[in-house]
Amino acid sequence: MWLFIILTQLLAMMSSGILYWFIKPKQRLAKIGLVLSVFVINNAFLIYGLSEFWHERFHVYLVVSILQGFMFYAGLITAVITLVYVYILKKKYHPKLMRAVAAVVYASLVGLAVFNAYSPVVHHLKVTTDKPLNKPMQIALVSDTHLGRWFGNRQIDKMVKLIDAQSPDVVVIAGDVMNDSTDAYDNTNMHEHLSKLRAPLGVYATLGNHDYSGNQVAISKAVERAGIQVIDNKSVWLDDSVLLIGRSDETDPARPAATELLSEVRADKPVMFLEHSPADLAKIKGLPIDLHLSGHTHGGQIFPLTTLLKWFTPLVYGAKQLEGTQFLVTSGYGIGAVPFRLGTRSEIWLITLTGQADS
Repeated sequence: MWLFIILTQLLAMMSSGILYWFIKPKQRLAKIGLVLSVFVINNAFLIYGLSEFWHERFHVYLVVSILQGFMFYAGLITAVITLVYVYILKKKYHPKLMRAVAAVVYASLVGLAVFNAYSPVVHHLKVTTDKPLNKPMQIALVSDTHLGRWFGNRQIDKMVKLIDAQSPDVVVIAGDVMNDSTDAYDNTNMHEHLSKLRAPLGVYATLGNHDYSGNQVAISKAVERAGIQVIDNKSVWLDDSVLLIGRSDETDPARPAATELLSEVRADKPVMFLEHSPADLAKIKGLPIDLHLSGHTHGGQIFPLTTLLKWFTPLVYGAKQLEGTQFLVTSGYGIGAVPFRLGTRSEIWLITLTGQADS
């Protein structure tokens, strides 16, 4: 905790330095007032956030700190532009021009981060198994919707519209359906909107770590009432052609090993495995699973986590085939704690599963 608090003070120091350069206060009192104001405001939000650590109030502090982080990025980019302008293009340094550039860069970074968070795209992936399948199966994958304060009815409606346009046979949701509780879901009547999500072979979901936050029973019931079948540690046959297996999140103390859920596997039928996190990739590869779908990582969501997570996660984002199993980790449709994405974008995947008979 103390390390975190020290880092927040360094962030405030960095922010005051950038604002000092940007505003250029002349009087001594104005200089002192600027620095003190940054530290007071930063710590006011910090205290507010720590009063509800890692929940709604803390998320507000995260928004403030990320906006300060974007100031750091804008400062670096402006410094590079200044070096190119002065030393490569041999132009005279103009302080006012560079401050204007900094303002534009900062606004652009924030705008891009918000755009990426709320403007989803649809990606496509074709997976061919060596098992017979009478016709291709279209699977829409959604993950990490994190329905809550920052993400609600408008984004649900957009998701339903995007999925309907793809005409999938089945829709699967890989966990973190809600952001810790059903409070915002209930208060804004998200049920009416989420219940419009349908597919011929059904809509299925597993729960994620934010669903297993102590409110998993309420979240599961709310999801089921919307017509979405929760398949934690269960399996279901899709059109008697593909076996869909779901597993609860690793935060579930009763979660079984993947091998315990394979009792219905048949050698001549494709198997699709749905869970929230790709953390068990090493244990899954080599099992009789054709397609493994997960989310959780958000692809890092905001740079530099988009790069740093690659050091700690077997597969942060995208598709990868290992020992006969096709893995796909989506960066997710929602945003979680903060309404920003920088280096990633909100997304839906449409997977076309084909077999021997139709490949």
